[in-house]
Amino acid sequence: MRGNQEYEKASEIRDRIQAIERVSEKQKVANISENNIDVIGLSKNELTVCIEIFFIRGSKMIGREHYFFDELKDMEEEEIISGFIKQYYFEKQDLPNKIMMRFALQEKETLEKYLSEKAGRKVELKSPQKGEKLRFVEMAEMNSKITLENKMKDKSEILCELQEVLDLPELPTKIESFDISNIAGNFIVAGMCVAQNGVIKRNLSRRFKIKTVLRTR
Repeated sequence: MRGNQEYEKASEIRDRIQAIERVSEKQKVANISENNIDVIGLSKNELTVCIEIFFIRGSKMIGREHYFFDELKDMEEEEIISGFIKQYYFEKQDLPNKIMMRFALQEKETLEKYLSEKAGRKVELKSPQKGEKLRFVEMAEMNSKITLENKMKDKSEILCELQEVLDLPELPTKIESFDISNIAGNFIVAGMCVAQNGVIKRNLSRRFKIKTVLRTR
C-alpha cells in the first residue's frame, strides 16, 4: 500500500514539473518573430523513437503533440523525419507556413512542392543553424528526450512492481503470453504476444495450430 502511495506521489510531482515546463516554453516562444510555424524534435533509443511537435501560432506556442514509433528505431534520423512529414502532414488540412527541424532533408524540394500545392500557399522546410529558431528546435528535441525518458521510466516502474508482486528473482524484461481458443474442443489455435522491456514486439507475435494435445492424469 505504501509503495502505491509513493508511486502516485512521484507521478503527481512529475506532472507538476511538466506543467511548469509547458508554461516556461510558452513564455520563451513568445519572442519568436514569425508566425504559423511547426517545430519538430526527435529522440530515440534502442527500443523506440519519440517525435515531438510544437505548434507556434501568433508568436506563441499554442500546443504540442508527441508520437512513439517502435518500428523506426533502426532507421536514420533524417529518414525518420522525412517519413513522418509525409504521413503526418499529407493528412492534415491546416498546414503551417514553415516546418522547422534539425536536419536538411534530401526530399526537401519535393516535400515543399507537395505541401505548398496542398496548402495553396508557400510551405517551407527549414533547418536553422543559429539564433532563436535553432533554440526552438533544440527545445523540441529536449522535450522529446524528456518524454521518451518518462515513458521508459514508467515501463521500468511497472516491471519492478510486477517483479515484486510475482516474487520473481529477476526483472521480467521479456514476457510471453498465450491465448488458446477452440470450437467445441476442435480447431485449437494459440496466439503468442511478446513484450520486451515493457514494449510490445509485434514482429515476435506468433499464431499456432495445435494438432495434438497430450492429456495427463
